[in-house]
Amino acid sequence: MSKKNPNLIFKKCESEDDLKSVYNYDADVFAEAGDFEWSLKNLKQEQSEGWDIYSVTFKSEKEIVAALFMKKEGSSLLTKNTSVKMSHKGLGVSHKIKEFFETFAKKEKYSSIVHFCAVDNFRNIGLNESYGYLKVDVRKNGEVLQWEKKL
Repeated sequence: MSKKNPNLIFKKCESEDDLKSVYNYDADVFAEAGDFEWSLKNLKQEQSEGWDIYSVTFKSEKEIVAALFMKKEGSSLLTKNTSVKMSHKGLGVSHKIKEFFETFAKKEKYSSIVHFCAVDNFRNIGLNESYGYLKVDVRKNGEVLQWEKKL
């Protein structure tokens, strides 16, 4: 696998088994979901509120390394994701996640992407800034930053 261009699979959770795979893989890895406590019940709640949940794996592995959340709101695509599993940081996964969001939004003709991340997630903050996102709001009692990029 290339450090600059990892081959990733983004799989939408279409069944309860898919959702359980994301949750059961390693809950401690994904504890920093940003705006909710990591539990199967809360993942189901996110889905019931309109969020599509995706697992992220390398094509060469079965190991889930991150989870993504996407939701349509008006002409905007709302996005958020867990941190990348520690053993896979530095391989370009976060960049591929950001590119996945942007490619999806452009294909579906959204006018903007609104991304949420934890206020102390400095890697995600730097990534958002490097991709041209602007910080537009602080939510959840100052715990979550809201970013926006016009397309």
